[in-house]
Amino acid sequence: MPVQRPVPTPRRRGRPAKISREKVIEAVLLLLEDAAPDEVSMADVAAQLKVPVMSLYNHYPNTSELLQSVADHTFGLFRMPALRSGAPWQDELLAWLRALARHCQRYPVALRMISIEGRATPAYQRIVTPLLHVLESLQLDEQRAALLLAWVTSQAMGLIYIEDFAEPARRLAPPGLSADQADAGWLAGVGAALPGIRREAVLELGFRSIIAVLEEEAGK
Repeated sequence: MPVQRPVPTPRRRGRPAKISREKVIEAVLLLLEDAAPDEVSMADVAAQLKVPVMSLYNHYPNTSELLQSVADHTFGLFRMPALRSGAPWQDELLAWLRALARHCQRYPVALRMISIEGRATPAYQRIVTPLLHVLESLQLDEQRAALLLAWVTSQAMGLIYIEDFAEPARRLAPPGLSADQADAGWLAGVGAALPGIRREAVLELGFRSIIAVLEEEAGK
């Protein structure tokens, strides 16, 4: 009598892990903590999520679209505080600068999403709207307004970016300062005070300097 062999049970393949657009964005944000946007690939994101790279294409056709979506998410969290009706432009600009600084401190990745592939992201351009309103109210010609738009954004974002590193460096600065032809006692006092200079104070001074320049330009 022939021996009956058991019929092998077909091996079931596991279902591919389901991923959502939200999970993909979260993965990219983690990668951007240590990498620039141009350094992130679909393969990197798939590895972070532990899914096949092709599954990402169900949500995004390419890396550029993915990064734009991340920029939309990051800058979509920006909130401009409400101002009283008829507030002077200086108040509006200062409120915008402070809100921008708070946003970048809460979401440091925002500083990496200003541009993608060498171009300013539409999401970043949208949050610059309050600045455009201010420049328009100053009745500047288009050439001057464009120059000041470039200058204000570079000054503000540069200051915010630098202070992320400068404040911790000040706290760890050596207690003494040295300079030719400077009073040793005065230098010692400056060196002792330097670690206590906080990010907010430096930003506030920088922001008010920006406003002073615009006031000068408006008066020309």
